[in-house]
Amino acid sequence: MFNEEQLEDMTMQLLSKLGYECKNGYEIERDYHSVFNDETLFRDLAFINPSFTDAQIYEAIKIVKNLPCSSVIEDNREFTKYLLQGVPIEVNVDGNYQYKNVKLIDFVNVNNNHFQAINQFNIIEFERKRPDIIIFVNGIPLVVIELKTVTNEEVKLEDAYNQLWRYKEISIPTLFRYNQFLIISDGVTAKAGTITSSYSRFSDWKKIDDNDEVKENMDTHLTLFKGMLRKDRLLDIINNYILFSGNLKILAQYHQYFGVKKAILSTTTKGFLTGKTGIIWHTQGSGKSFSMVFLCWQYG
Repeated sequence: MFNEEQLEDMTMQLLSKLGYECKNGYEIERDYHSVFNDETLFRDLAFINPSFTDAQIYEAIKIVKNLPCSSVIEDNREFTKYLLQGVPIEVNVDGNYQYKNVKLIDFVNVNNNHFQAINQFNIIEFERKRPDIIIFVNGIPLVVIELKTVTNEEVKLEDAYNQLWRYKEISIPTLFRYNQFLIISDGVTAKAGTITSSYSRFSDWKKIDDNDEVKENMDTHLTLFKGMLRKDRLLDIINNYILFSGNLKILAQYHQYFGVKKAILSTTTKGFLTGKTGIIWHTQGSGKSFSMVFLCWQYG
């Protein structure tokens, strides 16, 4: 067994093997009042937006950093729109002004993006807090990970959820205006959810690839991290498998993700609709409606 520090180190090593640049937050000279990795933010966005001027990139960053602040969930909804569609910036094209979008992520060319896992990343807002690990893509904090050790019998996995909830509601809410999903783990069981998910709605991710066998009471720390945070998989989930329903943010569960992938494969050949259909089996309460939304969304 391992303590919390060892679990954090082990998880950082796992993320390093997945291709993330892993850093300790104390190694970065930064303003603790910012939730971004400002050391790389401008450079990363300029790299994936070569047709924009420096001033236009800075204008996009200014818009992203100054959300309306109506509520965490509403700002999250607004930011997610920017994340998926880009930030509209007025540009001069042959003497005519028009809006063009500055990309925050290059969803087409995964390796054009800068993936970082940073631990000990201090944030000061209403209180000073330090989430265990934050996943940054192009300097933007998109995934927050909270770890608890199983060696302490008094500490439960739900305590990791409660800690994230306190961060969001009390201490550092700005971090969660940009969050796409949350991960909690005790090194054996790992679950993922969104900023609106109750603890009961955090779910395991039991497969890395579709053909993997799912076993009862299986350890899910490795399957979740390898199954959700592989670079291409992370961007696919963000782009296609998260939706808003009223004031709820919904993250696909693993069976929805792989089921929709199979459905798309069975109804298309070389990118063209075949006219064929198939069946996705669901048990009661397993998210049939959301699966159909994820499917239809990708057909555009």
